[in-house]
Amino acid sequence: MGRDIWPDLSVQISRRRWRCVPDPHLCLSSDGAAFVRALTAHAEVWLGPEFLNILDSWMLYDREPELLASTNTGSHAAHEIRGALRTWLRLREESGPASGRLFWVRDALRESCLPSGTDEAVVPRWEAMAEALDERVSGAIDHSGPLVAAVRDAVALAGVLPGTVLLGLHKPDAEDGPPPLCRHLEAWHLPCRQLDSRDDLVAIERGLLFRLLTEAGLAGYLWAGLSLAVVHLMAPGSSWLRLGPDLADIGDEPRPVRGAWEDAQTFWYDLSLGNAHAGP
Repeated sequence: MGRDIWPDLSVQISRRRWRCVPDPHLCLSSDGAAFVRALTAHAEVWLGPEFLNILDSWMLYDREPELLASTNTGSHAAHEIRGALRTWLRLREESGPASGRLFWVRDALRESCLPSGTDEAVVPRWEAMAEALDERVSGAIDHSGPLVAAVRDAVALAGVLPGTVLLGLHKPDAEDGPPPLCRHLEAWHLPCRQLDSRDDLVAIERGLLFRLLTEAGLAGYLWAGLSLAVVHLMAPGSSWLRLGPDLADIGDEPRPVRGAWEDAQTFWYDLSLGNAHAGP
């Protein structure tokens, strides 16, 4: 008679959850809001304070959705914004700090919701990155408004969270140009280079993301025409952030310190179906 050699042995294989910061343009489209809501059960989704401020003031934007329009991207339809806001309000009710489904930073650590084990310094680091980005934002033609501020927060957040991607909206009528998020980055002197989907690394990551979305039951959104873009942001200057006294000025001679967004690079590729060879 055979006998189990390892009667008490069990093996469990797990993988790190995909970490993303959704682009506010995606969040404020009705299909995009529903997609992100479903995604929170399968990925680590982060939000910035300005988008949360939009939700806090949802009654204002429900009455005047045009306040969330961007001259860069054209106006969202009023019913799209209203539907998206209601979806987010339901998600926020479902995803309190104890739910582990949605994470965010706000101006103070006590107001933020971080995953267990996350370094609490991410909050002041995000704030420093956002402030460093303000000078670039102020020089753009479209430099004010709640949507621009929310995009700024999302970009700064992606700059300090390791292994994070920005998940953006890539509308069908913009297929010949960059997504709205990338147009903001370009205006902020952060050139966003499109990657060819035939690039070896893009093909691997794209396949992994399609598998994640399929396993999560979200493939239907892509079949229905939701057009997505994945944006990677490399900001080596985030490691130079000064969160305390300016050490560069200690000593006989002040030393110049490179800006947090100097040498930053951004890349994007299309995640829509039917664009397997999208690229420059």
